[in-house]
Amino acid sequence: MDTKAIIDLISDTKVIASLFAVVGLITAALLMFKSDRKLVTQLLGAILVVAISFSAHNAAVYTISVFVIATLVTELQFLETIAALIWNRKEYWEYLSGKASKEEIKAKVAAEVEAELQRESESGIDEVESVDDVDDVDDVDDELSGLMDVKEATSLQDKTLLVSNALQFEDSVLGALEKGNIPYPYSHFHKEFRITSRGQNSVIDGIIETKNIHYLIEVKNITRPSSLVNTVHQVEAYKTIYENYLRERNIRAIVQPIIIVPEEVNISKQFRGIPVVTYNPSSSEFTNLQKTYPEYELHFIEKDSNTELASMLQNFLSKYSKWAFSPLRIQKWGSKQEGFKKLSFYTTYEIRKELEKMLEKGFLEERISKKNNKLYRVKL
Repeated sequence: MDTKAIIDLISDTKVIASLFAVVGLITAALLMFKSDRKLVTQLLGAILVVAISFSAHNAAVYTISVFVIATLVTELQFLETIAALIWNRKEYWEYLSGKASKEEIKAKVAAEVEAELQRESESGIDEVESVDDVDDVDDVDDELSGLMDVKEATSLQDKTLLVSNALQFEDSVLGALEKGNIPYPYSHFHKEFRITSRGQNSVIDGIIETKNIHYLIEVKNITRPSSLVNTVHQVEAYKTIYENYLRERNIRAIVQPIIIVPEEVNISKQFRGIPVVTYNPSSSEFTNLQKTYPEYELHFIEKDSNTELASMLQNFLSKYSKWAFSPLRIQKWGSKQEGFKKLSFYTTYEIRKELEKMLEKGFLEERISKKNNKLYRVKL
């Protein structure tokens, strides 16, 4: 075989394609047991795509192969940037997306824990006293069990432990969803989805895409429903950001937020207009994870909520008129009494604010405890 024939053979695209394919397979086989399998898969995929594109010997295939290889080796944000450059879609520069890093996820959870600890520290005193100054409470009815068990303030829980527990619960929830514990057909499930706009990152715990509805998942490892007050505002902000993200891409879908909390939380199927799903880590089971939520609307009418709270407080203090309560004691103990479960849905700040209004109107009277703290009782 002469030199020209050898050169023609080497430069033949089909021969090059075959060489790439053989080299790719051999390289992958050698690295499979010594390197990261994900990396090896990406490398093999890229080499095989190059081999196919050479074999096709077509400009359009070359162009498509660039995007395919980019999909294998880089993040979605890179592809969106390329799309913005090629099609001159300026809107893509407003909202970019990608998978959140472990550092971003931990930072989000740490900030939420910090906010909750701050809220706990501002909850106020936890007191209750008998209006008649009766010290002997042995004859108290069973339904009032625990009323006078006022514990001294305890130190705040370790932040590191709380962050660790929250991350573990979130991983368990998202892992269960990822494994297929979603009770209806869906096209994609995005785990820990980051949206960047004007340098600001928003990390959404999960997004379930169905044909007409995108479910925006927010996971919270809480113990009391009132902890979700800030979550409502957070989720509403995420909903707006994600809707803008979809609008830029001409994607028409309803965005339905869902909050997922531990099973032991004493809460109803919705909190201030947002569906609440409970999750049991032991059984990996969800409660109230429905296909649609037609009875819910994402809105919170403060006037109606405050009217309900005022009515509950009036009924509660009238029923237990022999005692004067602090807002925290009303929230913690009162919410455990029959008919007053929803008291746990309000923060002590909201309860105190409403009690002060009732005090100004003459419905209540204040009492100073032995510890010089302000308590509230119904005016008889």
